[in-house]
Parts: sequence; structure tokens; C-alpha cells
Amino acid sequence: MESFCIIGLGRFGQTVAVELAESGHQVLVIDDREENINKIAQFVTDAVIGDATDENVLREAGVRNYDTAVICFSDRIHETVIISMQLREMGIRRVIARANSDIEYKVLQKLGVDRIIFPERDMGERFANIIDKHDVLEYLRFSDEYSIVERKIPKNWVGFNMIQLDIRKKYGINVIAVRDSQTGKIDISFSPDKPFGKQDIIILIGSNKAIEKISKAN
Repeated sequence: MESFCIIGLGRFGQTVAVELAESGHQVLVIDDREENINKIAQFVTDAVIGDATDENVLREAGVRNYDTAVICFSDRIHETVIISMQLREMGIRRVIARANSDIEYKVLQKLGVDRIIFPERDMGERFANIIDKHDVLEYLRFSDEYSIVERKIPKNWVGFNMIQLDIRKKYGINVIAVRDSQTGKIDISFSPDKPFGKQDIIILIGSNKAIEKISKAN
């Protein structure tokens, strides 16, 4: 069992935290918004309300006791940089952060961030060893055990919604977005009772074993 500190609880951060916690890992979450903490506190090991750019908040939360810290902000690069620096100075074994441009990517590289989540760059790699290459369009390796995958909708899911398919319980993965292959529009707040169409592309997060299981759903 590994331990993870998730910093920033937007949709992505919440999904990652719950996925890791439900897979049996120790998970600490930190966010400066109480409403975000309240949404997720019951699912994780520990939850802290505070500004993670404050080194005292990180120390008091016990971040140094965790194997990996993941900074999940999508549009707060200034805070991501400060937190990355502080985590490095504190000796965190592994730091993962998100970049949205080449400049951000280079800055985080120079700070010594171990893994930079950058879809425009990372998701061009192949995932041939565990899933059908014809169905998988792109993937992002999140860690040795977990990945984010963009793939075609399984044929036998067309016409059914997430509630009917019981995706989380049956497959152990989370659908974090749906993209229409015809329009290119990405929906991150899709309705769970909306049926999937044959043109839909789904973006999943889960363990490699769970994602492999999805390939058998066709």
C-alpha cells in the first residue's frame, strides 16, 4: 500500500483521491475551500482545509509522511510552482504536478518535479501492453499502477447510461469526461442518466488492471 497527498480538489483532484482511497491506499487531501473538503472527507484517510502554499500547512498536515504528492490545480500555476518548491525542500519522495503549456512544463522540469501531467505531450504514447490499441486513442500514465485513458465507447455500452451500466462498481474505474468525436466538444459535467452514443469518446481514470477489464466490454 502506498500513501498519497492530493493537493487541490477540483473534479480531477477529487476523482484521483477517491480512486486511490478505494483501491486501499492511504490518502491525505488538502484544499483551501471547505466545501471541497466536505465533499470528499468521508472517502479518504485525512482531509485538511488550508492554503498549501503555506509551508506550515504542509508540515502540520504531515505531508512528509507520504510517498507521493500530487498537485492537481488546472489553472493556478503560480501556486503549483510554490508548492512544488516547498515539497522538494521538504524531501518528498515523488512529486507530480500538472502543466498546461510548454512554458509551465519547462518551469516544473527545472524545479525537479518527477512527473508532469501534460496531456498535449504525454497522451501521444501507446498503451499496447494492457489494452486494445484500436480502441485506445490516447493515454496518460499517472503512476506505475494508474492511468488516464481516452478511448472509443465500448459497442455494448451504446444506448445505456452510467447508472444502468454501474461502471464504477462493475469495472472499478471513473469516467471523468465524455468527448463527442464529431464536434470535439468535451463534457466534464455530463449527466449520469444520459445514454452514451456511438460517437462518444470516454476519458477514464483507474488502475491498469481495471482499464484492461474495460477492453473486454466490447
